[in-house]
Amino acid sequence: VSRDLRAPGDSFLAPPTLPETMSMSPMFPLYALSLPTLLIASAAISLHQFKLCFVAFVKVANTSRGNAVWQFVQPFLRDIAVVLEGTLGKASGFSPNLTHVMLTSLVLAVVFSAERVRGAILQRK
Repeated sequence: VSRDLRAPGDSFLAPPTLPETMSMSPMFPLYALSLPTLLIASAAISLHQFKLCFVAFVKVANTSRGNAVWQFVQPFLRDIAVVLEGTLGKASGFSPNLTHVMLTSLVLAVVFSAERVRGAILQRK
């Protein structure tokens, strides 16, 4: 839905004026130039962290020693590990490439944008 941002009494030919909350910050150019780099770095770090957790989970799931509770839970964990390895490949050989990093950075950008939109909606209420 398009809104007319002109104040009452403004001419139709006058350019619309932005409300105070929509003005651009003087830091916007720095933000716009540094955000993609920060998102890509965050994505690379989070994928590396996922790899560490994936390898640790598979090692723990394949451990056969422990108490009675562990002996009961371990087959379920092993099945989950087998499914994950079937989908993502061997845990020890999992290596995120540039496509993984870029897609993860896009997901992070969508999450951050959705949070900003949610904050703007809540601020209006």
